Amino acid sequence: MIIVHAKGNSQLGIGNLSRSYELIKYLSITKDVIGIFECDENIFRRYDINNIYRVNNLNEALELVTKYKSFIYISDLVSPKKELSSFLKENGAKQILHFNGINSGFEPDILFVTDGFDYEFFDNRFKIYRGFEYYIVGNEVIKNRKKKLKHIKSIKNILICFGGADPAFFTEYFAKNINDFKYNYKIVLGPAMPKNRKENILTIKKNNIEYIDSPKNMIELLLNSDLLITLGGMTTYEAMCLGVPASAVRWNYLEYIVKSFGEKNMITDLGNIDEAYENLLNLNLDNVNKVCKNAYNIIDGSALKNIEKVINSINGESL
Repeated sequence: MIIVHAKGNSQLGIGNLSRSYELIKYLSITKDVIGIFECDENIFRRYDINNIYRVNNLNEALELVTKYKSFIYISDLVSPKKELSSFLKENGAKQILHFNGINSGFEPDILFVTDGFDYEFFDNRFKIYRGFEYYIVGNEVIKNRKKKLKHIKSIKNILICFGGADPAFFTEYFAKNINDFKYNYKIVLGPAMPKNRKENILTIKKNNIEYIDSPKNMIELLLNSDLLITLGGMTTYEAMCLGVPASAVRWNYLEYIVKSFGEKNMITDLGNIDEAYENLLNLNLDNVNKVCKNAYNIIDGSALKNIEKVINSINGESL
């Protein structure tokens, strides 16, 4: 048995649920897998698979976990504690795998560090698999990946998406400050954005802005866009895999990621919010194409297979 546990009630955790959802779907083809999602009902409705259970908190999650005598546990939690890993070991976990950081004392057996940025990472307590080849994008993204990447000849249609909630409030900034006739803009209002906030944004009307509320198909939106503007999260990786040029605005929580992507020539770094719009209006098309091709080659859609290989290598894989 494999248990995948993710939490997405916080503004910054929705991507974890989506990543875990894709992993559960993929592993379920050949393995006995359940998912445990800590999230509210509204978010949970997005995940239509019958072997994922919704819980309200960690205690409810652990009640489910203890029903199984022997299992591989995969965590996609933000800042789990050492007490959790100790509990899991005492209650049937043969191996603990974890995505994200371990700065709160959590002790997995295997850690996935899903980027190839330049910072050093050493820890002798567990085995580390590191690199962009472990960053999960969904099967639907992979199915729609361009077989051959072609240079774009011009930029006209721009997709703005700052995640499920946009904790940076950059959506409002762009909606208010856009005053050009150079581009057509589609602005995504994410599913975790409060209703009153969406209503306020929708009062900002401009001829070249279209608002998309909680889109069901981001892939189609991305493929019909010449450029994505984001914070550097999950949608950025999806664009890279699809072969759609990605750019990002620096925001405190994800600023390092945006800067690092820029240094790796994987996105167009638009800088801080007060300079991002001007930088957008002065994009260099050759550079946009160059970074798009580089990112496309790096985010190649192999992560699910690579993670499955790691799971298969664990003793007791038949659990």
